[in-house]
Amino acid sequence: MRDKKKQPLRLEGKTVVLEEIAPKFFTYVVEWRNNPELNKYLNQPFILTEEQEHEWYETVYLKDDTQGLMIMVDKKNGAAFGTCGWTDMDLKEKRCIGGRILRGDDSYKGTAVFYESFFVLADYLYQFVDVMYAHVVNDNISSLRFHEKIGYTLHPSGFQYPKERFVNGMEQVEFSRDREQYFMFRGKMMKKYCGQ
Repeated sequence: MRDKKKQPLRLEGKTVVLEEIAPKFFTYVVEWRNNPELNKYLNQPFILTEEQEHEWYETVYLKDDTQGLMIMVDKKNGAAFGTCGWTDMDLKEKRCIGGRILRGDDSYKGTAVFYESFFVLADYLYQFVDVMYAHVVNDNISSLRFHEKIGYTLHPSGFQYPKERFVNGMEQVEFSRDREQYFMFRGKMMKKYCGQ
């Protein structure tokens, strides 16, 4: 297992750097996750504190190699502007759940640097998995559309992760995107959303 504290993951694209969660980012994450405009569809029915974030990081995150939380950083100006990541990494079944999407700075909405974050992350994860799943609250129209834009489709054969069907009383749909689907459309999607 990789020592996340000593060897944090860093993924670099043309316009974005994804840096693994570390104490230097706790203030941003806590602020974003407590913003009522941003957290209404999150699995967080409480006010998050930096102490709670630190405890989760030390007692859960660092000891769990099935999950990753990445901070999106604008390569041009060094600004942290959101999060993305994965959970439930299963190397035997070659699958994981992509997600943890939170755009903390609304000025990045629809930008190339925001979209590139997800291609950089997917390029990394598809080295280990054949399929990624995603779960989105039915009422979260913008997130439903976003997932379709980056190549996800509604999973055709029922929930692979039944525990994700309802979260905090909110019903979710399950998307999936396999490696073949992703790489078939990656170039086209990169050109359309990132200008690359």
